[in-house]
Amino acid sequence: MIDLPPAEVRCLEAAIHHEAKGESLAGKLAVGNVVLNRVAAPAFPKSVCAVVKQKKQFSWYKGNDATLHTPVSQETKLAARKAMAAERDNVLFFHATYVAPKWSNRLSRRYTIGNHIFYALSH
Repeated sequence: MIDLPPAEVRCLEAAIHHEAKGESLAGKLAVGNVVLNRVAAPAFPKSVCAVVKQKKQFSWYKGNDATLHTPVSQETKLAARKAMAAERDNVLFFHATYVAPKWSNRLSRRYTIGNHIFYALSH
């Protein structure tokens, strides 16, 4: 279980909310796992808020910290707690199913949940 300070939990919940608010609990959990996997990965910032605020990583975050304080559902809060309790893996990227970013060709597709496709680095 990852023990995060309240501000970090809030950033995780905001990321889940904005990226997966229309998704199932499994979809929300998968987004939360990507954020926490990035915190654990050497190539990314070492805090949840820094990962969420990293330029051009999450389309909803445009430098306005007010978006980090949007009210979130109980299911989103549950997804964040479950993500903090989950084992880390190497799934570090995702995108919506209705787009085809060029970067996805360089990665290993792992699974699709709802409207998102999730990827790990290719080895």
